[in-house]
Amino acid sequence: MGPRARRALPLLLLVRIGVPQGRAPLPPWLKVTRRVASAVTILQCQALNFYPQNITMQWLKDSQPLDAKEAEPKDVLPNGDGTYQGWVAVAVPPGAEQRYTCQVEHPGLGQPLTATWVPSAPSALLVGVISGTTACVLIFFIGILLRILMKKYASRGAARDYVLADCE
Repeated sequence: MGPRARRALPLLLLVRIGVPQGRAPLPPWLKVTRRVASAVTILQCQALNFYPQNITMQWLKDSQPLDAKEAEPKDVLPNGDGTYQGWVAVAVPPGAEQRYTCQVEHPGLGQPLTATWVPSAPSALLVGVISGTTACVLIFFIGILLRILMKKYASRGAARDYVLADCE
């Protein structure tokens, strides 16, 4: 055994000890995200933090499984904590996202887990409303400030036209 192998051996043993083979299955946490490309929408199903590695992930359209060629192949990768993450993606026509469901089967689950993409609150609209309201309030206060300053300067100019009478 060379010097490089001797240095790597404790690390390999630590990894094997840190991830026991007989531990209880951890069910996946499921998340569906959407990304809009030019003419299609990409739905990505992510299964996160599960153990053991064996998992079945597939897309359903109107509750019917899609052919393997219609979806991108799934990819399962290890996490640093001994769990795994996997994903599978499908390209769908814009507006048809609600017809697609991700189905996951795993030893940590009693029955298959399903998830669909749920549109989030339009954050751009919320930011626009808040920005517009802030701008209106700011313009209102600037207008009040300008009106007060104009009255102040106008009254100074009028005071210069008055002549004080002599008291006898």
